[in-house]
Amino acid sequence: MSTRPQIKPYVVIPNPGAVPTNGSMAGNITGYPTILSNLSLPSYSITWSGSSPVGILQVQVSDDYSLNAEGAVNNPGTWAIMPLILNSAIVTSIPISGNTGNGVIDINGHTSAYAMRLLYTATSGTGTLTATVLAKVS
Repeated sequence: MSTRPQIKPYVVIPNPGAVPTNGSMAGNITGYPTILSNLSLPSYSITWSGSSPVGILQVQVSDDYSLNAEGAVNNPGTWAIMPLILNSAIVTSIPISGNTGNGVIDINGHTSAYAMRLLYTATSGTGTLTATVLAKVS
């Protein structure tokens, strides 16, 4: 049995603490932040469906986001867009389109940030987006 730190997969979009709470791709979505303390291999699994949703996904990171002892947001943090690799190119966003789709964003040790989250920016169409995060130590 492994003793390495790991978080079990959990849903970050829809985010019950933000608007919209249902993952509606008709507008912008901010995912629930994930604390990466002692974790080096985070990834997101993403699925969507709808009526021709079009938009972009970005990963944001923060070193000053914090929670208090009760788990409430203590400091909302300063968030910056993290560069990603898509088809061997460095990008700051991943396009989303089509009635249905899925994908994985594998951070794979490319960040030492304290926290990360997903950001969906809608362009057109409607749909439902779901994202799940998993992280562990390499």
